[in-house]
Amino acid sequence: MKSKRNPNAISEKGLKTTLTGIVGSALLAIVKALGGIFGHSYALIADAIESEADVFTSTMLWVGLKWSAKPADENHPYGHGKAEALIALVIPWHW
Repeated sequence: MKSKRNPNAISEKGLKTTLTGIVGSALLAIVKALGGIFGHSYALIADAIESEADVFTSTMLWVGLKWSAKPADENHPYGHGKAEALIALVIPWHW
């Protein structure tokens, strides 16, 4: 017996999880930056910058997921699913 999966539900779950990661990384970056500034720690400031890079990369992922979830239209009769793969190719080249 095949299980029926709802692609929209899977996409929504991925978007929600990615957004949770973005918010968590942003909060972590703020805490690290404040700790680095008030604690005079360049290592924490550098770590905050790395966390901001994670925010940027996760935002690219979120955009790719959102874009690929768009329904088929006249110019893209098979949908926009390839956008997710294209973003996945760009993300490793970011850094």
